[in-house]
Order: sequence, then C-alpha cells, then structure tokens
Amino acid sequence: MKIAILDYTVGNIGSLISALRRAGAEAFISKGEGLGEADAVILPGVGTFSVASRLAAVVKGYAGSKPMLGICLGMQLFFDSSEEGEGQGLSFFPGRVVRIDAERIPHIGWELTSAAGTCGLVDRGYYYYLHSYGVEAGGAPYEAAYIELRRRYVAAVCDEGRGIYGVQFHPERSGRRGLEVLRRFLKLART
Repeated sequence: MKIAILDYTVGNIGSLISALRRAGAEAFISKGEGLGEADAVILPGVGTFSVASRLAAVVKGYAGSKPMLGICLGMQLFFDSSEEGEGQGLSFFPGRVVRIDAERIPHIGWELTSAAGTCGLVDRGYYYYLHSYGVEAGGAPYEAAYIELRRRYVAAVCDEGRGIYGVQFHPERSGRRGLEVLRRFLKLART
C-alpha cells in the first residue's frame, strides 16, 4: 500500500514514515504532487493551523475517493476553523478548534483515551499527546474517541462513508497501541 504524507514544511515526519513501514505500508512525502498515485493520504501532526491550512486544501478534492488520516494538527484541519490562527479548515466535520483547558499547555504526555461510537479505530488505553488546541467533545456522530482534561476533548474522528479518519494523539509515538491504530487505518483504507 502506498501512502502519501503531506509535508507542510515544518516538523519531523521521519518517525511517522518508520511507523508506517512497521505497519506494512510504503510512504512518500508530498507537497501536493503525486496524491493521485497514492492509495491513501496522511495529514501529519506538526505545525500551525495557518500554514498547514494552505497546503491541506490540495487534499479536499480527494475526500471520498482516497482514505485520509489526520494526525494531531492534521485532524484539526478536518474542522471548519481554528483559534490558533487564520486559514480555513477543510470542513469535513463541523466545528472550531479551540485552545484547550488543561493543567499545562502544551499538553504533553500519555493520556487515557476512551473509545466512543462504533468506528473501531481506537481502543481504550493510553496514547501520546502533544497539543495546545483541540475540539471539545459533545457526542457528535463523528467522535470515535475522547480524552478528559479539564474538559472533554475529541481524541479521534471517523467518517467511514467518506474514508476520513483522524486522531489528536500521535500514533507514531504511542507504542504498540499507536502502531495498531496505523494498522487499522491501513486495513480500512484497503476496503
């Protein structure tokens, strides 16, 4: 399986490429080119909303035709907009990304994550987070998992009909559980 990783020109995506190889996929980095040749697209999780939203717009036309996985910032781009900065999200899911209310910001470390809904992408367990922004959970049908900080925040989203999946945590840094999330995404992408 060939996976395109969208490069926003910030952050290190080496650990994501390594994790995808361990999960059984071939990955290549793209700034928008070659997406048609990919079996699936990943929007990685490092950067700022303003910068990433400019490049992420190139994937909007592939919604429904290619499975997509958003990681951290990548998942946030699936929403309408963000308090983090200017730029328009992809509006795959309704809502606005807000600054989180947590004991420490940025929120860094392992956090108990609870599954919600029937998507099956994420099991209950601990995953690694690094974020200052998120989407407040409210029981929307797209919510596949959540975390409890001072408020409840969306930890994963899922629209199986369009093949759009996202996680707020970093699966490439979440050990065995994170690798399983990547494997499940690859399995979902093959169907």
